[in-house]
Amino acid sequence: MKILCPICKHELLKNEKTYSCINKHCFDISKYGYLNIDIKNSPSGDNKEMVNSRTSFLNQNYYLPLKTELNNIIKNLNKNTILDLACGEGYYTKDFPVKQKFAIDLSKEAIKHASKSDKSTQYIISSIYNLPFENSTFDLITTIFAPISFDEINRVLKNDGYFILVSPNKNHLIELKNVLYDTPYLNQDTTIEQFNLLSTNNIDYTFTVDNTMLKNLFKMTPYYYKTSKKDADKLNDINTLTISASFNISVYSKILPIQV
Repeated sequence: MKILCPICKHELLKNEKTYSCINKHCFDISKYGYLNIDIKNSPSGDNKEMVNSRTSFLNQNYYLPLKTELNNIIKNLNKNTILDLACGEGYYTKDFPVKQKFAIDLSKEAIKHASKSDKSTQYIISSIYNLPFENSTFDLITTIFAPISFDEINRVLKNDGYFILVSPNKNHLIELKNVLYDTPYLNQDTTIEQFNLLSTNNIDYTFTVDNTMLKNLFKMTPYYYKTSKKDADKLNDINTLTISASFNISVYSKILPIQV
């Protein structure tokens, strides 16, 4: 699998402790094994506190039903290469049943954590909108609760490959929003026209958290950025809360040009 130089787009070759290209652009391999090729010094993504909160929550396996079903779908597709976009701390990535795994995120803290616990995946700090790979490279690409880089996914996905999108359904975490907001809003449906929808799978269940895990969950959602301190402080009064989990796993194929 070729990793491309972010500067000149030539192949990066792995040496003992670095990756370098024919034009002598060089990138160090961290002691944990990840590669940082974010030359633009983009916003760093999730900070250490947010990564720790997400890790603490996910390690309790509240989202295990989603992870299990996602892995079943990937296993049944029976492919060899996968790219996980905006992979975070690697909770899903590390257990993907695929031979060759790559994962991208801009958060150094998240990638560091993922690399420490998962040696089966090559983790890379880079933008999902400028992927360091050649055209038609991957059999599978996943995006889990993250923005969708349509053009880049279409470029690096093989013609017979699959794009898997995990998104929240309308009532996902509705009880958390009921606590935070006077007028809680429902999640919007994710509609994609850039790919062919092959299948969709809804997963619905409830789980109960204590106050610590409730706050950890809050910190790993978009609401953490958008909620006022006054509203966020409402969580202090909640000892336990039963919450709805509602996910959608959609599998897509590429839309290929019509042959004439």
